[in-house]
Amino acid sequence: MRDYYDDYPYYRRPRLKRSRYGLIAGVCQGVSDWSGIPVGIIRIAAIVSFILSGFFPIGLVYVILAIMLPS
Repeated sequence: MRDYYDDYPYYRRPRLKRSRYGLIAGVCQGVSDWSGIPVGIIRIAAIVSFILSGFFPIGLVYVILAIMLPS
């Protein structure tokens, strides 16, 4: 059985990186570009997870991604 990517030997998934066109640090836009999920859904999920987690764990992950990911 052939795989979808057999026809595209040079296909590579884009690297995870921050976007210059994001609202705060470009993390949500970068995750959206990387995953193919619309940025609105990523932002809503981030806001809901900020609120439900008490801002600390998800906020810490967001700040670490903003610092560590290349733009």
